[in-house]
Amino acid sequence: MTTPSRPVIHALLPHKEVFTRRNAGAVAMVMEDMVKASAFGDQIAIFGRPLNDPPILPQYTPLAPRQSWLFGRNIGLARAYLHHLTTSGVTPDWVEVHGRCQVAAYIAKARPDLKVVLILHNDPRDMKAARTPQERTRLARRLSGVFTVSRFLMECFNDGVAEDARASLVQHVTPHGIDRFSPTPPKKHKQIAITGRMVAEKGMLEIAQALAKTLPRHPDWTAHFIGARRFEDGQGTRYEREVAAALAPLGGQARALGFLPIDEVRRHQQNAAIAVVPSVWQEPAGRVVLEAMAAGCALITTRRGGIPEYAEGRALIVDDPAPDHFAEALDLMMGDDKARAQYAAKGWDDYPFTLKAAGAHLDEGRRAIAALTPGA
Repeated sequence: MTTPSRPVIHALLPHKEVFTRRNAGAVAMVMEDMVKASAFGDQIAIFGRPLNDPPILPQYTPLAPRQSWLFGRNIGLARAYLHHLTTSGVTPDWVEVHGRCQVAAYIAKARPDLKVVLILHNDPRDMKAARTPQERTRLARRLSGVFTVSRFLMECFNDGVAEDARASLVQHVTPHGIDRFSPTPPKKHKQIAITGRMVAEKGMLEIAQALAKTLPRHPDWTAHFIGARRFEDGQGTRYEREVAAALAPLGGQARALGFLPIDEVRRHQQNAAIAVVPSVWQEPAGRVVLEAMAAGCALITTRRGGIPEYAEGRALIVDDPAPDHFAEALDLMMGDDKARAQYAAKGWDDYPFTLKAAGAHLDEGRRAIAALTPGA
């Protein structure tokens, strides 16, 4: 192993995460930030599934899952990583396991000499090996640290966990960071950007129903849905078809653009005067919340999960994410130029969520991990 000032860090992604520009998900983008914003960035090796396109960063090593037919793809990837450690002869100072509690537990049990840090992007109470307080207590006793992207997620992990199991565990909140898209607020158009997956927990149906009520009252405004799938081709899930049906009466005033490359997503966000993040579930943090403020949008979002940690005082927060309440917020934003400008300024002027700040938070936690004795 190396000295604490120059540690070797391994990062293991979930199997589903495709670390390429074409198909990058939220965790892949966070991983890129965690390398670029960190003082330890050039000491981080990233491991994940085999790719069909070049990886986002050159320090990526693809691993073919081992015996996934028996253990599943995530544990199969963990087994491939452990095999890599054996064959390469390299032992990192610690490994950061992203988003998979069972993988962190598996590696920590197999290699008790290795410091394992679990980096949570979602509620662990919905994950294998962490659903119950007893499971999370066992996990906490095996880990060196838990990093989360919001205080809300840390509370989820700690829910019912024995205090003695948390005593030696480094627990650190590492907020997302996204730099503003331009040095000055971009010129805006009467457009609304709704960016996110077309799934029920993201509130896409509720906001579509709200737009069906409000957009006809504001004929000079348009709304763009940017999601993981196109639903205008008649394919997709029942939920997507319900969203399409809600928008259909609006004609060209509301369009579903489907999946778009990140550069096109950014262009839409920069053009949009209003952004809506209509989550109805307990959102872990909501990276798109930061994207909206970084693009200079007036933001409408919800009081769910970790979102208020980023949006409180910087956005119009809807306490009850029902269509009627979204409609009220939309009418205010579209109909009152002064109010819309004030909300846009709040998000732009009070913006501490830069990549530099995120890197500082992250490295504070990493230094605490570096100071731990292996196996302690």
